[in-house]
Amino acid sequence: MKPKLTLLFTLIITCLMTLGQRSAIELTFSAVNNTTHVQLDSIKIMNRTQGGETMIYWPDTTISLEITPGDLLLYIGHATLSPFGVQEISQDIEQFKLFPNFPNPVYDQSTVSMWIPETGVLNVMVMDVQGRIILADDWKLDRGHHFFRFIPGNGNLFFLTASWNGVVQSIKILTTEHQGGQRCMLDYKGSIQGENVSKASPQANNLISQQSGILDTPLEDQSYTFQFATNIPCPGTSTVEYEGQVYNTIQIFSQCWLKENLNVGEMIAGTTEQSNNQSIEKYCFNNESDSCTKYGGLYQWDEMMQYGLLPGAQGICPVGWHLPTDEEWKILEGAVDSEYGIGDPEWDIEYWDYRGFDAGTNLKTTSGWYENDNGTDLFGFSALPGGGYYSGYFDDNVGFWWTSTQKGYPYAWYRYLPDDGPELRRYSDDKEDSFSVRCLQGVIYIPLMELTFTAVNNDAHVQLDSIKVMNRTFEGEIVLLYPDSVLVLGSELPYVNGDELILIGYSGTLESGRFDSPLESQAYTFQFATNIPCPGTPTVEYEGQVYNTIQIFSQCWLKENLNVGTMIEGTMEQSNNGTIEKYCYNNEPDSCTKYGGLYQWNEMMQYTTWQGTQSICPPGWYVPTDEEWKVLEGAVDSQYGIGDPEWDDTGLRGYDAGGNLKEADVTHWTSPNTGATNSSGFTGLPGGCRDGDGGNFWGFGYIGFFWSSSQYNASDTWDRGLFYDYTNVGRYDDFKGYGCPVRCLKDTP
Repeated sequence: MKPKLTLLFTLIITCLMTLGQRSAIELTFSAVNNTTHVQLDSIKIMNRTQGGETMIYWPDTTISLEITPGDLLLYIGHATLSPFGVQEISQDIEQFKLFPNFPNPVYDQSTVSMWIPETGVLNVMVMDVQGRIILADDWKLDRGHHFFRFIPGNGNLFFLTASWNGVVQSIKILTTEHQGGQRCMLDYKGSIQGENVSKASPQANNLISQQSGILDTPLEDQSYTFQFATNIPCPGTSTVEYEGQVYNTIQIFSQCWLKENLNVGEMIAGTTEQSNNQSIEKYCFNNESDSCTKYGGLYQWDEMMQYGLLPGAQGICPVGWHLPTDEEWKILEGAVDSEYGIGDPEWDIEYWDYRGFDAGTNLKTTSGWYENDNGTDLFGFSALPGGGYYSGYFDDNVGFWWTSTQKGYPYAWYRYLPDDGPELRRYSDDKEDSFSVRCLQGVIYIPLMELTFTAVNNDAHVQLDSIKVMNRTFEGEIVLLYPDSVLVLGSELPYVNGDELILIGYSGTLESGRFDSPLESQAYTFQFATNIPCPGTPTVEYEGQVYNTIQIFSQCWLKENLNVGTMIEGTMEQSNNGTIEKYCYNNEPDSCTKYGGLYQWNEMMQYTTWQGTQSICPPGWYVPTDEEWKVLEGAVDSQYGIGDPEWDDTGLRGYDAGGNLKEADVTHWTSPNTGATNSSGFTGLPGGCRDGDGGNFWGFGYIGFFWSSSQYNASDTWDRGLFYDYTNVGRYDDFKGYGCPVRCLKDTP
């Protein structure tokens, strides 16, 4: 049994401690060239959702790892091969060797390679199945690995025989279809000189490494097979008949694409909007039906998606095929580019830049492009300049292809092949534009999650008038109206695991908000009681001190600032020594008793950066995130509600949220304590802070600052400020070396 490699992705752990439960899964890998087994040199696994990557090397082909269910993983298989084909070559051969051609069967051309151990004359002869000599030639070649391009003529089977220094070897070459009178040809393409092409040769590995990529969101143990055949019809599926038209297929490593743009539906005039009328509609370039026959139809994004939102949906594709996602286009780009491989950050570049080296050229057809800016079509993708339709006119001489991935409302990602360069550009544009569509074989499993909503006032049932769900990561939102109280994430609202959601319930004139990043179907209950002890948890005893709690709609807070740990002098830095340390204002212990301890951000977080972690809070409680502070602010402000863009600003924001969070009198606050009502019961106090440079203290009686657990960058983090002379709330990115108060938020199921 082959050894297994078990690991935890460091970066994945960082995110997942707060995003949900991880599960251990076992992944097993193998590879083929068409149907012939291929030995994998290595496999790279990249977590495209959380970040992080790892490598395993032959003979390891199995890995056990822990991920969050639903994480999108990219697997990249590497194999030893010629520039055009996979080989498994012994390190110690010192004799002439003829390798099987690649690809085989041959669609339009194939590569034949040979190892010649020393300078000599090579004789090559090709015969057909009847034994007739189709061609014969000879070359004087030096030591090295030599490559030839073979173009078949008429016939389905050929025998290629090569002889060198009395050693004769033959291979059998199959073709996939009749070549229609084309002449059989064998062209010399070049060599890798001097060293035997072997797995142990650095030169060989650098020059002849090839990649194949697979995307998946595994939920259980899986076995994957990389495909290294390319530029051949997809094995087992050479054509697809769909809506009265036959499409060819093309295998490009582990992806199987339709070779032609989709042409399905009823043609309508470009001046008419495509609509959700149960009939597929298309535009044809310049409103000419012949353009659809040649280039395929042009579709608005919603029409292509059949008015769904799920990335990787079938949409208007045939059964068993789907609309490629932005990530799947990146795999194609890396697979065909000669400089930037699969998973390279080059493919993540935003739309305003060129990307790649020659991916565009390698995907374009060899004819038909403006001013002969044609491609090589090395991989058989056969991209044509089908144009597009946007802003009321048709644009020609270029090629546009939608992805099924949105980029913030109302935009979606697409790919663009220009008529004046080798790159393949990545843009996002309005979904009302109309572009070409290619389909990719297979079905993407992206789990749909069902969110269900109810509401209470303390423990009495409340009827919800409406529910708003905002994706703060993706920037989309949806509103459910009574009696609808169920939302399907990924279908009705775009969602990828890890996205941050604000969920807002409305009842009469009141609103109540929740914040979550669900990993599975959830039932949420909005709480409309406020300024009361948290139901069921009126107090919390922690480290010898009793804290009161306060319910502010759907958030349950500690009513006092946290006071835990050992006091140290303000001139000292808090350190990761296994003991919680705190400052007390002016180094006076009584200040901690009244106003809570002051903590540097890293000490408060216990030297992690896991947003929303328990840190120094009691079990079942945690340091609130920046987004959760926004929910609190919107809940207590009389003018700007939960989710209002006002709370995304920096500096002083809102109308009276600060006054409604501050202690209502001047017992602790310096007069005038502007606008203080404490209507929320939060009872914010002016405990001041410890300076981050020199250990001085400032702000006592005038300012109440509170940390969040969300970083702004490596040195700064988001916090909140209440002020004696303002009724707003301040949001700032401040130095982690400050010492500030901490409030804890209850982990609500």
